[in-house]
Order: sequence, then structure tokens, then C-alpha cells
Amino acid sequence: MEYLIIFLQYVLARVALRILKAPYHPVVILCQLWLVISICTGVFAPDYYYSPMAYMLILSMQVSAVLGALAYFLVSSDQANVSRPEPQEFLHFRPIVYGSLFFGLVAIASILRTQGISVTKLFSFSGIMEISHAMSIARYEEQFQLPLGARVAQMFIFFATTIGGLFKSLYPDRYRRFEYYIPIIPSLLIAIILTTRAAVLFNLIFWVAGNFCGAILGGGRVNLRLLSKKVVLYGSVGAILVAFMFISLQFMRGGITDLGRLKEVLMHLRQWPVGSIAGFSLWVDAYDFRSAVTNGYLTFVGIFDLFGIQARKAGLYDQYVNLGGGDSWGNIYTAFRGLIQDFSLPGAMMYMATIGFLSSVAFRRCVRGEVVWAALLVAMYGFVFWTPIVSLFSYTAHIGAYVGLAIYFRFFGRRRRLVKPARELA
Repeated sequence: MEYLIIFLQYVLARVALRILKAPYHPVVILCQLWLVISICTGVFAPDYYYSPMAYMLILSMQVSAVLGALAYFLVSSDQANVSRPEPQEFLHFRPIVYGSLFFGLVAIASILRTQGISVTKLFSFSGIMEISHAMSIARYEEQFQLPLGARVAQMFIFFATTIGGLFKSLYPDRYRRFEYYIPIIPSLLIAIILTTRAAVLFNLIFWVAGNFCGAILGGGRVNLRLLSKKVVLYGSVGAILVAFMFISLQFMRGGITDLGRLKEVLMHLRQWPVGSIAGFSLWVDAYDFRSAVTNGYLTFVGIFDLFGIQARKAGLYDQYVNLGGGDSWGNIYTAFRGLIQDFSLPGAMMYMATIGFLSSVAFRRCVRGEVVWAALLVAMYGFVFWTPIVSLFSYTAHIGAYVGLAIYFRFFGRRRRLVKPARELA
């Protein structure tokens, strides 16, 4: 049955690409991402729990997104060949990327202050290990929440990371190569302190989303190659670095110093890249779909917490389930669980259709060179990349970054003139 589901996922990914005709369209990437997850789950975690019904729901969510994306092209009057303005010359690159280092220090200092830990401990390996272990305990036993200063600082860091990725695509030779990646450094330090992998993954998502937007704005084409040699090279190197980060942080989180426990750590870490299907499967098989909806709390929990509607729980889902394969426990249930609980199954499918529609709007407008829509496109990419975990819109720092990007794209560009019609695929 698993092989049939993987085949259906492959067919859906091919159909999405054929219909939307754009490898960089967020919905196409959504389908391809879940194809990769399906294959990796079958290869690396065949012992995990699997529910055909759950995966049919995952396919249904993707189909809804594809139909929503297609609906825009059916109702839109956009023409294939239109005059497009030249991509704007964006400003203040260096103040933004180097400013992220300052905000990183603000975030780190405010985090350590909540636990009464001195910043000087960061200057020794033993001190870092002590901080990491203490913060790990605080996060899980004391319901630790990021202080306001750290949240605001993260908004700027995510904003700066997107700008780094955007400029790397638009102006690859204008600045020193390392400067495009500077905003990732603060998140690496925050990840070491909190022993949380998400801090770095969020930054990578924003960087990649900005890079994709830059490719679209710079070329004005829908037929960009997603699996080029450069993408494969960067993706492979990135995957190796992320894997190393995951392993290192797990050693630090558990205070482990014995490298002989590497296999144990690797088996535990499987739940992150390939545990989402099992977690969602267990939840679906136990869930009563007649339950009352939670009206958006799980999808937009950061907003609910910010305005005092309902407090946020650390980790969002505190129910750990045995994924299978012996002692493998996890609390990753995909963004689709939140959508179903928040809006019911039909409402979740409508939500995904809306994501597809907005993705097409933002993608098409960026192809036409309307840069202000890049903020929405970054948001759509972010949501898609994080669907195996939870809704990316559940974090206020992310929403703040999107607002900052919209302001930046609207008011910090210059030199706009008409060029020849853009070549696009029909």
C-alpha cells in the first residue's frame, strides 16, 4: 500500500508541474517536497506507523492547493507576454545583513538573562555545554517562552536572511560571497544556546525563499530549472551541514560526550525528517472528525498569544506518541493536523485552496516584476516548506518578518523602467 501511495504522490507532483508549468511555483514545490518525504520515509523509517487514510488526506490537501493555484489562472486576465518593469535596485544591503548580528546579540543576551546566565559563559566550550543543557531543561520542564526582546530581534534576523538570499540571486557578484550568508550566523548561535534545530531551519527557509524570489524577479520567467547543477550542489552541501547540526545539537541537548552513542542519536533523530507521516497517521486514526473546531488557534497561535486570546503552549503539541520501531517518540503531526482541528476537514481543504490561489497571485505578479508581491511569495514558500511540521504562520516572528519585507519592497527600491516583453511558457 505504501508503494501505491508513493506512486500517487509522484503522479500528483508530475500533474502539478504539467498544469502550473512552473517548477518554482510554491504549489509545485509542495507536491515535490511531499514526494521526497514519502520516499525517505519508506527508505529510512519503514518500521514507523503508516495509515493509508492519513496519507490520502495529505494528498487531498495537495490536490486542493493545486486546484486553488489553477483557479487563479482560469479567472485571471493576465497575458503570457506583457511588458514588465526592470527589477528594482534595492537599497541598504550591508546595514541590513550586518545589523542582523547586532539583533542576534540582543536575542542571545535577553534569552540568557531569563535564566540568570552570564554571557561570558559563551567564551568556553564547557560553558556552552552548560548553557545548552540548562536551556534544554528549561524549555521542557519550565515551559520556557522566548522573551519579547528575542522575538523582536528574530523578526529582523528573518527579514535580513530573506534579503541575503534575494541579493544572492539578483546580484551574485556585487558583494563579498560570505556577506549573503551573514544573517544565518545569529540563528546558529541561538540554536546552540536553546538546542533547538528550528532556529536554523527557519533561517534557511527564509534564505531559500528570498533566493527563489530573486531568481523570479531577476529573470521574469516561469520556466526556471529547479534541479540545476548549482541547486543540487548547494542542496547537497546544505543537507550535510543540517545533518551535522542536528547531530551536534542532540549531543549538546542531552549532555552526551560519548561518540559511541552516535547510532542511538541517529535513530532518535529520524523523527524529524521522516516522522511527520507517522505522527499524522496516529493522530488521524484516533481523531474524532466530529469534534468542535478550534477556530484558527493552532494555525495562528502566535497571533492568539500576542493579543491575549489564548496562551501559547511550548512546543504547540505536548502529546508524544510512539511512532513505531521500538522506542521512537515524537510530537510532529504536520501543518494539516492544525488546519483540520482549526477549520474542520472541508475548511482545511478550502484553506489549502486559498494557499494555492495566493501562491499563483504572488508568483505571477513577481514574474511580471511587481516586487511588492515578493513578500507574499516568501510567505507562501515558507508555509509550504514547513508543512511537514506545523503552520509557519503560527510564529509571530515570521509574520513580523513578512510585514517588514512588504514595507521594504514597497519603499526601498529605485530605478524602475520598461523593458522588452518577458518570455514565458504559454
